[in-house]
Amino acid sequence: MSRVPMSSTPRFRRVEGEATRTTKVPMSEKRSQPSFAQETSEGRKRMVGKHPCCVVCLARLAPGSDVDTHTHHYRHASSDDDKRCPLTTSSYQPEWMDVRHIRDEAREAAQRSAFMDRWQYHYLAMKSLAPSLTVRRLTLLVRIADVANLWSYPALVQHDLPYVLLALAGFIRDRDSSGEVCWVRFCFDGAVRDVSDLWREAAHVSRFFRMVYRPPIGTPFPTSRELVRFETVERTLGFTNQADPIASIEDSDEFDCALIRRDEKTDGGSMRVSI
Repeated sequence: MSRVPMSSTPRFRRVEGEATRTTKVPMSEKRSQPSFAQETSEGRKRMVGKHPCCVVCLARLAPGSDVDTHTHHYRHASSDDDKRCPLTTSSYQPEWMDVRHIRDEAREAAQRSAFMDRWQYHYLAMKSLAPSLTVRRLTLLVRIADVANLWSYPALVQHDLPYVLLALAGFIRDRDSSGEVCWVRFCFDGAVRDVSDLWREAAHVSRFFRMVYRPPIGTPFPTSRELVRFETVERTLGFTNQADPIASIEDSDEFDCALIRRDEKTDGGSMRVSI
């Protein structure tokens, strides 16, 4: 499978105006590489100390200018950060948040059970951000969480689980508001290298992003070349306290068959499930 080459100098172009939650990524007429818009207050650039940093990966940015358009822009100061950041990576297999922990059977049983008791709340919260998400995909994500010992993290917070599972999902094929096929991917900002970073005391309050892509050309999944826009997603904390969600009988049966009944059949009440 051939890869589409990427410009070696991806940039964040300055756009005057107020910040919004959604940032569109226009295509430059002169370059095949997206020209990344940067909002002046809370957009693509954040100030950390005296240095501007990328709002997504939090890496340091370096200023520059375009002699043709007489515009100022920012780019990652390090080419390694270009390779890692979702806004500039040429890889269709970007770095993912790590989830791996030593298994704690008692903690796993309690925290997984709490999730299973209210799985419909988590599912509907996820589906509101990724409408094409199916119960089958959810059950696969739960199995990934089982293998990675997500439930054994001592500081795990239940209301973060929809966002953690979406980040683990990778690319999801979806449709935009006009009905056109698009791909979406969810990620936390660069402060979250391991999922435990979400739950550290006095930790940086991490942002959660929804990346929207055009269908890929020449690669199995999108790269930054196909990035159309990204959105800062507000992580709702009280979704499990809302009115009881109503899942279809088909969805409930599929979840029950895939996970709950399988758990009941495992020896000794173990909740381990293989992918």
